Amino acid sequence: MSALSALGCGPVIKRDFSTIPPGQIGFDDMCGLQEYFDSLNAGVAKPPVVVSSLDLEGGDGIKTVRGGRALIEFQGAFLLKNLKRVLDENWRRLPEELASADKVQLDVRWVERAGVRRVVTDQDSLLIINGDSWSLPTQPCLSEFLYGEPLYKQRREMWAPQSSGPIPAAAPAPAATDGGAPPAAPATP
Repeated sequence: MSALSALGCGPVIKRDFSTIPPGQIGFDDMCGLQEYFDSLNAGVAKPPVVVSSLDLEGGDGIKTVRGGRALIEFQGAFLLKNLKRVLDENWRRLPEELASADKVQLDVRWVERAGVRRVVTDQDSLLIINGDSWSLPTQPCLSEFLYGEPLYKQRREMWAPQSSGPIPAAAPAPAATDGGAPPAAPATP
């Protein structure tokens, strides 16, 4: 572990989404990942490589729990550009080594919920550059970036089935001006 992370000078969360429901973060593309996943889907670049993985499954006979740990490696201009953007937008005090790194690894613990993997929220992940590591506090954009491909594929199909252009972010809810009653549904033609 790096001396920086041992002293508590490592990355800290910049954008706090703790008051936003997790499903809303992906639905509204608050992490700006639609273009990234569209590019991967179009074959512009290969996805990051899972260097090692430990997958666990257990349960009580009624409910099955799946989880594990993965070491994921990012190399190449496309992957590193997107990783660095996600990190820079969502964490402060990132290590200086990140700017010039030609390979970055993330060591994450994950759990599967409703058939989708998510980075666990009760443990930090590790950001690894040239053998040094920094604790990376949990933030929803990390899950979206690493495991959001199925959601963003569905989002693309829902918002723009015949288009490959940009998908608009969901409009913010209008302010209540009528005592809090929900807005009327639009008339159908």
